[in-house]
Amino acid sequence: MTIRLLLLHFGWFILMITVVGQASGQAPRSLDSLLRFLQTAPRDSLYLRAQNDATIQLTYRTADYYRADSVARQQEFLAQKLNNASGLYEAYRNRASVSLFKADYAAALPLFQKALSVAEARNLPRKVIYGAMGNVVTGYDKLGQNEQVIQAALRAIRYQEQYDVRPRQAIPHRLIGSALVKLNRATEAISYYQKAGEIFRENGDPRGIGIFEYQLGDFYLNLKQPKQALSHYRESLKIGQDIKFELLQFDALNGLANANRALNRPAEGFALARRALAIADKQQNALGRATALGTLGLLYKTQKDDKQAETYLKQALTLAEKENNKEDARKYSQALADIYAGQQEYKLAFQFQSQKNRLIDSALTANTNTEVQRLLVRYKTEKKETQIKLLQQEALVREKEAARIRLLNNALLVGGLMGLLLVGAVGAWLLNRAKLRRLEEAQALRKRIAQDLHDEVGSTLSSISLLSGHANKLIAEKRSGVDTSGGDTSGGDTSETTQRLVQKIYTDARQILENIDEIIWTINPGNDSLQRIALRLQEYAQPLMESKDIRFRFHIDPSLDGFPVSMETRRNVYLIGKEAINNLVKYAQATEATLRFERQHRQLRVVIADNGQGFTSDSESSRNGQQNMQQRAEAVGGTLSVQSAPGEGTRLELLLSGSIG
Repeated sequence: MTIRLLLLHFGWFILMITVVGQASGQAPRSLDSLLRFLQTAPRDSLYLRAQNDATIQLTYRTADYYRADSVARQQEFLAQKLNNASGLYEAYRNRASVSLFKADYAAALPLFQKALSVAEARNLPRKVIYGAMGNVVTGYDKLGQNEQVIQAALRAIRYQEQYDVRPRQAIPHRLIGSALVKLNRATEAISYYQKAGEIFRENGDPRGIGIFEYQLGDFYLNLKQPKQALSHYRESLKIGQDIKFELLQFDALNGLANANRALNRPAEGFALARRALAIADKQQNALGRATALGTLGLLYKTQKDDKQAETYLKQALTLAEKENNKEDARKYSQALADIYAGQQEYKLAFQFQSQKNRLIDSALTANTNTEVQRLLVRYKTEKKETQIKLLQQEALVREKEAARIRLLNNALLVGGLMGLLLVGAVGAWLLNRAKLRRLEEAQALRKRIAQDLHDEVGSTLSSISLLSGHANKLIAEKRSGVDTSGGDTSGGDTSETTQRLVQKIYTDARQILENIDEIIWTINPGNDSLQRIALRLQEYAQPLMESKDIRFRFHIDPSLDGFPVSMETRRNVYLIGKEAINNLVKYAQATEATLRFERQHRQLRVVIADNGQGFTSDSESSRNGQQNMQQRAEAVGGTLSVQSAPGEGTRLELLLSGSIG
């Protein structure tokens, strides 16, 4: 599923609402004539309508997002100056649609919400308000906020039924269906999809029907039913060809290619993906071109043609990064890392795996690169670690001695000045004591960081050193034809042993990178918020759950956004969550799992639950580290409860009192 493809239904919706809002305006004009008009015409309400028409054409017909955003911003400024409610609504809506096509979903949703607020506050026509409600639903959908999707969509449906707004729109029903699928409630979703299809046909719009057929294809492909997806993609392609709608043709062709890849029929997918690429090239659509190239690369990977897969995936990755499409960039980076690992090109595999990890948390990109290299050099031997500890101890002695001298001087000053000077001296002494306390706290932090680095990195680096030496010895013996055990090394045993050692070195090196990344994340003050903890745990859990075919649901209460927490609290909450997730994946044998961050009055509640085999407290407490998690919870003033029974799954709940709000 691609960024451009996901927005096709939205583009149709925006154009339809525009026609409704301008039924009394001038007939549509060509883009060139609109742009010429905007250069010379007076700044009035007619000028606002021309800006609206130009923005829509730049967005949906030429994909010139930069110019479209520029015109929409000018439209917003002029509408505010003229106090024109319709123009201001359209400006916010147009800016939001451009953000969607640029995959900047976080920017799109607030703009849709502003458009809805203007429409309601200024009593714009009910058709416009209804349309604005549907756009807000789309914004929540792109951000993956499924529960908000359902709430906002039901509000739009109730509004339509209350005022009998016509024509009805299928978007609210379709997106409720999509949200239910993502919440693992696919059976409930079917009725909403059927209702959406009924509305599309009721409106008699072939464009909408074609888009809906494409989305049904995505629905079945996401359910891992590629055979059912094929029929809907084919119907979508047929409609797109009949109405000469090239964007829909692109989507359908790319969907067909991916469905064939899922069916392990890459040969049939190549022709389809190349046809999609030809459409993207014709339209000069960089996002579409990145999608088609990525599909071709993944098809070659399925066919085990690593050379061709590498070529196409690198091109797709370059375009995805240029267009700031981080989701696709992560996918292509991971695919390249897998290819190089399979070829035993571990340096390149490490490079692309690191690139994928950096894309997961772009706020730490530059810092991670620098810190990883510095720490790998600085801590590669035990001697270096010892030197660091000695330096820390010496610095602590010097700083405490300096503090003692300052205290002594202050005491002498107190004895000499008396009276009012005594008050000043006491104040200085108290200030120095506070400084000393902060110094000791800083030293404790430094000691803990050093200990973490020693524990997480030292032993693994020692292992890498030993494995590297052994591998080097085996390689040297093979070259000289000498086997220290008395045999001939020309056979495959030494080579296989060396391969295993190199694989172990690669695995250990990746583990070091992950450990260092966690340490850096822990000490970075930019991560001192509940939302950052939740997103970090989601990123940690998602691939582990997928590796075990566990359906994973994640929810964070929007009211938690922006609330800060201390580094100590953040560290312990993250480690408790990580321990619980590891136990779930290793032992639960679950098919479903949930991670929730919720606000309960003035408390933070973290829930990790599964439907696995469960356990009894007596048989499991030592294995799952409950005692360690309990200690971490108590260290930050919280409580931890674990509820489980054989065959009834497990529910872990962490409550932190007074942590938020």
